[in-house]
Amino acid sequence: MEPTQSSYSSMLYDHARSLRFSGMKPALSALLLCLATLPGLAEEAKPFEAISTTGAKVSFPGDYKGKIVLLDFWATWCGPCIGELPNLTKVYADLHPKGLEILGVSLDSDDRKGSLGEFTKEKGMTWTQICDGKGWQAELAQLYGVRGIPACFLIDGSTGKLLAQGKDLRGASLRPTLEKALWLPPSGTPPVASDRQPSAKPTAPAGPPDPLLEIASKAVKPERFLSHEAVKAQIKNPKPGLIVLSAECTQAKSSRDVARTARAAHLRVGWFFRCTRCDKMHLSMAGAYAVAPDVVATANHVIEPPATLKEGSLIVANADNELFATTAILGTDAKADAALIRVIAGGLKPLPLRADVDLGEPAYCFSDPLKHRGYFSAGIVNRLYSLDSAEGAASQRLNVSTDWAQGSSGSAVLDEFGNVIGHVARIQTFNSNPAPSTGTTLVLHEAIPAKTVLNLIKRVNESASR
Repeated sequence: MEPTQSSYSSMLYDHARSLRFSGMKPALSALLLCLATLPGLAEEAKPFEAISTTGAKVSFPGDYKGKIVLLDFWATWCGPCIGELPNLTKVYADLHPKGLEILGVSLDSDDRKGSLGEFTKEKGMTWTQICDGKGWQAELAQLYGVRGIPACFLIDGSTGKLLAQGKDLRGASLRPTLEKALWLPPSGTPPVASDRQPSAKPTAPAGPPDPLLEIASKAVKPERFLSHEAVKAQIKNPKPGLIVLSAECTQAKSSRDVARTARAAHLRVGWFFRCTRCDKMHLSMAGAYAVAPDVVATANHVIEPPATLKEGSLIVANADNELFATTAILGTDAKADAALIRVIAGGLKPLPLRADVDLGEPAYCFSDPLKHRGYFSAGIVNRLYSLDSAEGAASQRLNVSTDWAQGSSGSAVLDEFGNVIGHVARIQTFNSNPAPSTGTTLVLHEAIPAKTVLNLIKRVNESASR
């Protein structure tokens, strides 16, 4: 196997550290110059200005020159975040004198923001905290694309370079990663186990319990649903099969009738899985829609197994929590953020797809944002654009002014006739000023056009007919 760019970077980095400890400074400088030019290590952190929970102005990364900074996204209601605290506070106590800083970004809502200072004091979290009270819609979470917590980014305060992120900054990997970034010899110190419980039981954001969890616990059998191993394998090597689509609708509907159509056709797809942290079963669900009596479409990122999945099954359910067995991944396109799933179904209501959408047309979306089931909104098509013209159909996108949030991904966006003109992909937030609390904020709701989904269906049908 040929070494990858990242493996070359890692080897050079480790060798540079050994040279530092042996006193070979000229060779070290040459290696560091080489490292700085490697694409794999050249990604820069996104700068911002904010106000801390104590009222101090924070300019990042400018305030942290000469330091290595752990940017930590967390919340008081997040069990896994609290579980990391004993190890995190111990590592901070040991490495802060050697150049480590932590900057916390809490995703707590306004009603919990007032007690944040007491909570951090009790837990020994002596570093700076930022919290704008917007929960998952926190402006820094949007800036850094945070979809789950805990989420950590390790940044060189002097250069602004991103040094590490994700699983390398948690559990047993945290201390070695930080020691490496601080140019310290490996200490071999084991992580601190989470032997303390939070003073108050963490609570999830507002939203009723999902009855599908209990239903899935009784109904999901491994032989009837795609396992995580099968999904991973079929994402790489799909199992194409013929897809027969419905004819496009041409009769305009009232917004009330579009809502009824959207609700009847709305599906949920995602994971029923055992968690690696607590060994309990969880749900990670988003939106979907039927394009044929036994074929479901959704966003590609929705079917990717969760990071904390130990074992699990890909499931599909309707708005009434009726489950449908999953049998195959017919096709996927990561760049287009689209996926097609074969199910054993009865009673699905396929929606027709329409490719020729235009600016200013009415747009509607029925989804489950932030665990709030059955939210229907109306808007218009705001923009048609391409992320990269060289990528063709896969990079085409829509912006629409309907409402959605985490949990809405993959849900259908409909026109006034009840045709699918796209599905939910993501939200992007832009600000005219680097300081999140000032300037003009623009929130864009990005959708994958039905034309792109139709292109994937065409490729699946061509593969199935060979």
